[in-house]
Amino acid sequence: MKLGALIDHHGHLAPRDALAEAMGRHFMPFPKDPPPLLFDVDGNHAQMEAQGIARRIVSVPPILYLYELPADEQARRIAAMNDWLAETVAGTRMTAMMVLPLGDAAATVTEIARCHGVHGTADFAIGSHVHGVDLDKAVHPEVWAALAERSGLVMIHPWQVRDGGRLNDLKLGNPLGNPFETTVAAGRLIEAGTLMKHPGLRVMLAHGGGTLPFILGRMDRAWEAAAHGRAPERPSLAAKRFLYDTVLFEAAPLRFLAEMVGADRIIFGTDSPFDMSIQDPAKLLAKAGLAA
Repeated sequence: MKLGALIDHHGHLAPRDALAEAMGRHFMPFPKDPPPLLFDVDGNHAQMEAQGIARRIVSVPPILYLYELPADEQARRIAAMNDWLAETVAGTRMTAMMVLPLGDAAATVTEIARCHGVHGTADFAIGSHVHGVDLDKAVHPEVWAALAERSGLVMIHPWQVRDGGRLNDLKLGNPLGNPFETTVAAGRLIEAGTLMKHPGLRVMLAHGGGTLPFILGRMDRAWEAAAHGRAPERPSLAAKRFLYDTVLFEAAPLRFLAEMVGADRIIFGTDSPFDMSIQDPAKLLAKAGLAA
């Protein structure tokens, strides 16, 4: 990675009114006072300049994935939100990562094609599950195929931490719940062979893949011991089909991640503008040995 040409693959921007509406009705924990940069293009540019970031790819925060809505309303509102995001970042140093109405496969395929045709983007953010249904079951093969055909970046971002009641009272939903959500989503896609079936997919796991890199040895052992229902390939090999962002905050886990999946599978991301975001990317990447 060259620090002067850093591309932040994990940033967030939000429409203020839509976010306020979602916060008023939603069951997901979300900051009562959202960070100002979530609504501020110029402020993002200033932060990027200070941190040596050349470009930032932004998506709406997961509270706006809208999977809890009826399919027709979900599709309509997501299309409008994608249009807003594309218009907001046009002519800036940010580019849009759209979201998808995963409650309906046909609507999702249509939105993938529309975003590519109208806005020229093939990058999408999806949740770790679709309102309680895991991705390997909730996302139709036609959707994976449509995403693979365009070879854009697909970020799996934790959404609605399940069993959050065990975590939220001690404020552990973000530091523990989010990585666990990503781990379960990735593990199930490995077992289902999804990325093997759709080799054009470029799937980035948020937050460094959660705990996945650290339990690949256990997954491999389970794979070796399984007499039936074994995943189509060794999990530690399947894990190398994913991309991983750098939102691990410390150099040691980043170095371990590189050892497990290869430094070429790690792409820079900050999770800006939330408090759980990387504040000094140059220092972190240099210390991890990931800065060229």
